[in-house]
Amino acid sequence: MAGLSVRDPAVDRSLRSVFVGNIPYEATEEQLKDIFSEVGPVVSFRLVYDRETGKPKGYGFCEYQDQETALSAMRNLNGREFSGRALRVDNAASEKNKEELK
Repeated sequence: MAGLSVRDPAVDRSLRSVFVGNIPYEATEEQLKDIFSEVGPVVSFRLVYDRETGKPKGYGFCEYQDQETALSAMRNLNGREFSGRALRVDNAASEKNKEELK
């Protein structure tokens, strides 16, 4: 029974995080943080960069304080237009799994 109350911090973080795709390359983490803070306080926002070129890859991850806020972001910000592009907001856990499968 005691094992049920122990939560894996990595699993917990992925439940509180959302994947953000179709980000314009000129976007900054601050601009995105502002958009994503509309649904609740943002713990962190991380843009993903190409290791070789140092250029943004056009996606990132936004971490919230709780899963409810992350779910709200997926519902309310998916398809949100930013610099002429519709942002794709999805569950971070599924995107991380896709990355690991590659």
